[in-house]
Amino acid sequence: MNAKDEKRLEDFYKCLVKEEKTFVGYPVNSTFDYSELFNFLSIPLNNVGDPFCSSYYGLDSREFEREVLGWFAELYNAPKENYWGYVTNGGTEGNLYGLYLARELYPKGVVYYSQDT
Repeated sequence: MNAKDEKRLEDFYKCLVKEEKTFVGYPVNSTFDYSELFNFLSIPLNNVGDPFCSSYYGLDSREFEREVLGWFAELYNAPKENYWGYVTNGGTEGNLYGLYLARELYPKGVVYYSQDT
């Protein structure tokens, strides 16, 4: 990386650290300590596809994804061995996938929304 890009990223980081101190606009926990996961940031993990199917891409964390799904299945009393899902990247993706499933299951259904949402 050249010096100009390093400086730009350093300035960006300083701006983010400053902004974080007064950030109140979105429900996130900025004090979460990710240090125990730092080793994984250098590995291109990719869980694309069905977490219950094997993948030829060997760098995935599907085993952990299935554990998370199992935890929620148990929490919500889903039938044993008869549930499916995946871990989304965030709330927006979850909402979009939920709307997709609703459209497929209930093609004549109605979605209520407003400009403010």
